Amino acid sequence: METETKRAISIVPSPNNIPYVVAIIVMTGIAIVGVATITIFRPNQDNTVVIASIFGFLAPTTLSLLAFMKAQETHLSVNSRLDQFMKNAELAARSEGFKQGQQEANDRTDLLKGV
Repeated sequence: METETKRAISIVPSPNNIPYVVAIIVMTGIAIVGVATITIFRPNQDNTVVIASIFGFLAPTTLSLLAFMKAQETHLSVNSRLDQFMKNAELAARSEGFKQGQQEANDRTDLLKGV
């Protein structure tokens, strides 16, 4: 057991790319359903403009969704680091207070001993 290499424990959650893939697949599916619906219900008209509009709205909407998801991931990463920083600062403050209290107690006992 002692020969095993120790892994560094990270306070940052591991990235999860599944929501991004799901978002892209769902948005593409919506576009395909929209194009198929237009093609089925308007077989005799020229649907090029409507189909171009669907794909024209698909790209920026998907990119906006992905940017929002990435911003949330970044926010989570920063928050977890900040939480850990605050926890470490609290532990350091408690440790300093404990050391100061110990020193005062030692000073008093030395004073009582007459040293």
